[in-house]
Amino acid sequence: MKYIFLLCSIIFPFIVSGYSLSDSKFGSDSIQCVTNISLFREYVKQKNYDDALIHWRKAYALCPSATKNIYIDGAKLYRHLISKNKAKIELQKVYLDSLELLYDNRIKFFGKENYVLGLKGSDMMKYSFSDLDRAFMYLKQSVEGEQAKSKATALFSYFKAATEKFKSKNFEKSQVLEVYAVVVDYLDINIAIDSKSKKFYVKAAENVEKLFVPFATCDDLLKMFEIKYSESTNDINLLKRIVKVLDKKNCTNSDLYFEASKKIHEIEPSFLSAYGMGNLSIKKNKSSEAITFFKQSLEMSVSEENRSESFYGISAAYFKSRNNSTARSYLLKALKISPNSGKFLLLLGDIYAASAEECGSNSFESAMLYSLAIDKFINAKNTDNTIKDLANKKIASYSKYLPSKEDAFFNNYNEGDSYMIDCWINESTKVRIK
Repeated sequence: MKYIFLLCSIIFPFIVSGYSLSDSKFGSDSIQCVTNISLFREYVKQKNYDDALIHWRKAYALCPSATKNIYIDGAKLYRHLISKNKAKIELQKVYLDSLELLYDNRIKFFGKENYVLGLKGSDMMKYSFSDLDRAFMYLKQSVEGEQAKSKATALFSYFKAATEKFKSKNFEKSQVLEVYAVVVDYLDINIAIDSKSKKFYVKAAENVEKLFVPFATCDDLLKMFEIKYSESTNDINLLKRIVKVLDKKNCTNSDLYFEASKKIHEIEPSFLSAYGMGNLSIKKNKSSEAITFFKQSLEMSVSEENRSESFYGISAAYFKSRNNSTARSYLLKALKISPNSGKFLLLLGDIYAASAEECGSNSFESAMLYSLAIDKFINAKNTDNTIKDLANKKIASYSKYLPSKEDAFFNNYNEGDSYMIDCWINESTKVRIK
């Protein structure tokens, strides 16, 4: 009676799940098939791998197409056997061969070749005695087929295989860089998604970056990407990959980074691409181009925050070209939307300090521009704690240019008096003495 009860408890879940014991996938002895599957699965859950092996081998031989769990748990069992026999290298190789065959049979009965090859290649990369070239080949096919759907382990293993091939002198550095560019692209895509598997992609990305250290030079990256860019200047995926990798490695001062970003903006214009090109143009001292890009970003703004950032960008570009009054006019538009932005207030202070000679007919009047700039820096650090240190540095720097007590006296002012600045500024400040 106990045996019958046990057997019924084993078979019943399969029946209610839609399985029929007469299905050919359960082999010639369906009762034995289902019984052994249930038993090995229970042992695997308990991590009792040695006892699980007995029933797993029977199920694998009797009904290899019954359930995918034969292959999922089978891989765990073979990894256990390899680990258990560390001192017996030849036996480990036999078990690894069996593990590879297991993955081949999984593909045969359950498909998803590219996905399973990622598992196969990843397992091979765990062992120094595996065939590196074949492991790389499997992982390459897997990642190229699965792309952003690739498992974190497959992506890391693919890059690890590339670095190992380089160490064995079977790979050029440029080839390692190409694999890196692909892998980090797919890792970043998955890290940006809030999912249960995100932590695995984050860890894989950390491990990839550790392996990449010997190859992480801007010159090498640029050399590789310049060739690819010249061959395909309109490949949007390549362009995005170039920008992403160069940005990650702080190689953003290159002409290639600028040109690739510009091309992305031409193909897929957006607020972000326009705003990004504006910032890049400022760095390149291309103020007129920066103004054009920031005005484009203003047109494509989808929020008030976008609008304020665009006005700020236009202001910064005009400031870079030394057109201080126009810079101020756009910055005031940004501040009208975001009055407590420390970044905006810092720029306003810089604009006023840069206008000292323009709006001062003598040393005292010029010095009052620095006092007005200090007003803005104090306001900035009081409203935005994130820029406090920078604001204090600016205050200390510009305080050197404040008037002396004698200079203030000869202009009929005392410390603390209110002072109105005319010119195009028309703001008041207080007299400060250095």
